[in-house]
Amino acid sequence: MRRNSRLTENDLSRIIRKVLNEQETDFDLKKTVMDTSGFEESDIPSECLGGDPNLSQIEMVQGCIDKITDKSTALTNTIKALSNSLSQLKK
Repeated sequence: MRRNSRLTENDLSRIIRKVLNEQETDFDLKKTVMDTSGFEESDIPSECLGGDPNLSQIEMVQGCIDKITDKSTALTNTIKALSNSLSQLKK
């Protein structure tokens, strides 16, 4: 059974601050305090996995935030469209 996790903007900010304060050389979403057990490997954007030596930690974290926000927005729009369809079908 899949488990979904939700993050607020404050949660994400706290995670980012913690990662940046730890001064790790590589940013890896799986090493943060966020539980990623609800994600498939393919669900995690490559920007969140780090490993690009040309990007700073800040650029990697910002890229990760941007990709997760894009996916979240797309999912929210899909849920709204499905909810509207369901409402119309019930009429």
